[in-house]
Amino acid sequence: MRILVALVTALLAVPAHAQATPQALAEQLQAAARAGDAAAYRALLGGSGTFLTESANFAADLGRVAQPSVTYTLSDVKADVGQATARLTLSWQRVAGSPSRASFPVRLERQGEVWRYAGEDLRALPAAPYTLYALNDGTLPERAAMLAPLLGRAATRVRDVLGVEVPPAATVKVYPDMATLSASVNLTLQPVGGWNEPGEAIKLILSGGFGFEADTLRLLSHEFTHLSMSAAVQEGPGRRVPWWLHEGLADFVSRAYWTRQAASARQERIRSYAAGDWVPLAELADFPSVPENRWRYVYAQGLGMVEFLSARSAGAPLALARAFADTGDTDRAARAVGFASFSELETQARTWLAAR
Repeated sequence: MRILVALVTALLAVPAHAQATPQALAEQLQAAARAGDAAAYRALLGGSGTFLTESANFAADLGRVAQPSVTYTLSDVKADVGQATARLTLSWQRVAGSPSRASFPVRLERQGEVWRYAGEDLRALPAAPYTLYALNDGTLPERAAMLAPLLGRAATRVRDVLGVEVPPAATVKVYPDMATLSASVNLTLQPVGGWNEPGEAIKLILSGGFGFEADTLRLLSHEFTHLSMSAAVQEGPGRRVPWWLHEGLADFVSRAYWTRQAASARQERIRSYAAGDWVPLAELADFPSVPENRWRYVYAQGLGMVEFLSARSAGAPLALARAFADTGDTDRAARAVGFASFSELETQARTWLAAR
């Protein structure tokens, strides 16, 4: 009887709506993230557009790797009828000894008596036929407007090299720095300058200084390659392209905007790996399972493989990507581009790359 009374008392003490205020919503987001409770986190979300996919993937990452140290803090909350803007500050421990922090403007939605998180506060910028947003933070939208004429140039580069079109529905979101971008993707991600996954917007940081145009075209053409290649092979659940091939294709397209020093260093790294420090490509196929200390192999070996295939036939790299998506089998994919097995493809590529 005492247990029953205690249970009833506890239940009555729980608010009917756990996120009845913006601050309560922040507390619930924090609790779900700390517990790695993906379902609870998703239940706190609103929003629309690409954020629906991005937030679901963010929650799934929390389900894989909980964030027991993360704090969610809202400040400067400005509520209106059915919505609010605020500043969200995230603090967390990405890896041991590496504290992380990001602070950015966000939007909240009120549905009945419940507040939900609707993602970053973004400002739309003219960039037809593409969709361009910038984080509505300080002067970033005004500076990000300079990206608009570069979108078409990056798309042309993708078409000229790979023969595929960037979807006109492509959405690009611009962030001020790597920490903020990475915090919008998942809290285990190391700081990155660009990001894209199927169904999500392209996310990139705004480069500054004298290298603005080249840096931006490098990021855009790299991420546009991911987007257009995924669309071309109809990538999705059950239809995946290995990570090394994704990055190899993206770098193959974007290297036109690399500095001479960066291009030379990458080629030397490719030769070194091919000659004796090669990581089997099967171990570089799945992004979530590749340790960060092997990321450099993904990019170098991926580009080397694409260069090898392109030397044989301009359409071979994309054909291999299509075969992977169609079959999900390494040997069948290799046979689609003229090799008896994937082992033969990998061996011949290594020999060719080491001898350059």
